[in-house]
Parts: sequence; C-alpha cells; structure tokens
Amino acid sequence: MAPARFPVVDDDPVTAEYDVFITPDLEEQIYLLQYPNRGYKQPYNEAAFQKPLDMRIKPKAGFIEMDVPMHVWANFDKKKSVEWGEAMRKAKDDGSSGFGLAAGFDGGAPPLKRSGRATADQNEDGSPEADVEHLLRRFDDANDKGHVMNKQTLGGQILKDEAGKPIYMLGAFRGKELHLTKVDGIVQMRPQFHHIDALTRVDRATTRREREAAEPPRTTEPRAVHQTIKSTTEGDASNNQENAAAFLRAAHEEPWTKMKYHDEDTDAAYAAYHEKLFVADIEAAPKLKSSMTNEQYLDAISAPRVDPSGRSKKKPLTKKQMAAIDLAEDESDVPGAEQAGPAGTAEGQAEAGAEQRDHGA
Repeated sequence: MAPARFPVVDDDPVTAEYDVFITPDLEEQIYLLQYPNRGYKQPYNEAAFQKPLDMRIKPKAGFIEMDVPMHVWANFDKKKSVEWGEAMRKAKDDGSSGFGLAAGFDGGAPPLKRSGRATADQNEDGSPEADVEHLLRRFDDANDKGHVMNKQTLGGQILKDEAGKPIYMLGAFRGKELHLTKVDGIVQMRPQFHHIDALTRVDRATTRREREAAEPPRTTEPRAVHQTIKSTTEGDASNNQENAAAFLRAAHEEPWTKMKYHDEDTDAAYAAYHEKLFVADIEAAPKLKSSMTNEQYLDAISAPRVDPSGRSKKKPLTKKQMAAIDLAEDESDVPGAEQAGPAGTAEGQAEAGAEQRDHGA
C-alpha cells in the first residue's frame, strides 16, 4: 500500500529575488580592511573624530598601514605618550625608516648617533631635551612639536586570493539588482607597537655607546673556517631561513607608497562607489552560463563521496532512469495496482518456493 502523502510546508520561503551582475576587472586594487579589535559602532571616520591621518602601502611586500589620531585630553597617559613619542622621534631622526615586520624589522638601519646640532628643543646647556618632566610641564608645545605620541598605527599583511581558496566579493544592491566585485585581498588591521620597537632600539643604542666609550677598541684576529656538509633536513631549514631573510630584506628595501584617504561621507567616496561597484550597462552585460550540471555543482561544494565498504562509486542516474522511477511512482498510486499487488506477491512467492524445491532436488 502506498504511503499517505502529506502537504509539504516550506519553512524557509523565498522572500526576494535579485538579478546578479559581476563587475568587470578594475585597474585599481580592492582590499577589504577588517578591524578585529574595534566595534562596528566605533568606526574610524570623520564623524567619530578619528579620520585616518595617513595611509600607506607596500604592494610588493604586501603591507598596509594607517595612522589614526588619539584624544590626548581624555583617558590618556601623558607621561607614557611623551616617553614613546621621544623614542619615535629620535629613532626616525637618526635613520630608522620604519618598524616592525612591514619594515623588515628595520634590518640594516644605521646605529643611532648623538646629534650635535643646537635646536630649540635643547636645554640651555646644549644637551638634548630628554627630560620627560620638562616636556610634561609644556605639554601643549611638546604635542605640537612631535614629542608626544598622539596617534596610533594600525597595519596588517595583505592576504591575496590563491588557487583552491575561497574567492571573496563585495556586494552592492541597486533596486532588484545585486552587483558583485572581486576582492583582491583582505587585511586585518591591528594595532602596531612601533613605539615599543623604537624605545628598545634607543635603549640598545645608548647601552652600546656607553660600552664602546668604556672599553678599548677590539682587535680583529683571524679565525679558522670549517666547512661542513648539511643533510637534507638541515638544507630545508636553511632554505626556509634564506627565504625568510630575503622576504625581510625586500620588505625593508621597498619604500612606502603614500595613499590619499577619502572619508566615507565625502562626494569622492560616493562617486567611486557608484562608478566602480556597479555594471554601467546591464543590457549589454554578458549572460552567465554554468558549465556544470546541478549534480556536479552539489558534488563540487560537498564533501567527497566515500563508500566505507570500498566498493566503486555509483554512477549518477540518467534522465531515462529518473523518468522510469517517476513513472513507477505514478503507477503505484493507481487503485487497481493496489488490489493486484497482494495477488502478484503471493504468486511470486509460490514461484520462488517451487524454484527452491527444484534446486534442492
């Protein structure tokens, strides 16, 4: 007897349909900047008084950094800001091109040297103005002259799309249209501790100068060089170290490329949004045609089919086989077929029993 059929209730109905368009490739690069340490209700924009001051990129090494202002009059440690600001100023004035991984950890930077020029930031006795208490007493002037760390640097490495990895796209709605634009890379913008690197570098340079002044100059003596043959494992580790050193050297040598930041509420931002993220002529846009069947698409997005018994993978049903199954299901619903079912079954059982007796004999 055929099972009773119940009406199917769709618990996830379709509420809207959109025509999907894919924008053509752009000359510009589109990067998605994520801020994992920042809530979405606290954006870096002009409305929140935190519009980025400077933005820069190293396209070959794959790094992006930007500086955002900090409020120096609320929830702000002035003493620490002066200490870190002085360290940043001294390190940059004496040749540091940058800090952190994006600068190759400043490999090959010249050692800090004591400047002998007289400036307005020196005390009356000619020594550099490194007294933090003196700077705190004239905090406003120190802030204007760059002695205070009054901005925070955010940065990250660009993760570009790779073969076999997911492809991310930006979606922009316009009426009943959804326009998709490919994302060239994703960057997680996290706080960079360049001020700590600068402070460490200044302290090490000061210690080195004091040691060199107290010790006599060392004489270089010849030493024997022993050559060894490395195993395969050691060779792989050596190659990894060489690759890492080459990457850091390239990051250090590549200069920063300055970028102009447009706030999200400016006319320039809206113009770029409408020009770059939408298909201009939707009537002339080529139609998207899939080269895969529905079953091939499901296989592509699903886990591979694995039979634990070790048997070969079953071939997908053909259209003729699917039509035969549908026809058999329709015939099972005919009333006459339900009545003839038991008789046919009994006759089949009798024939099977007779066949078994013949084999037994």
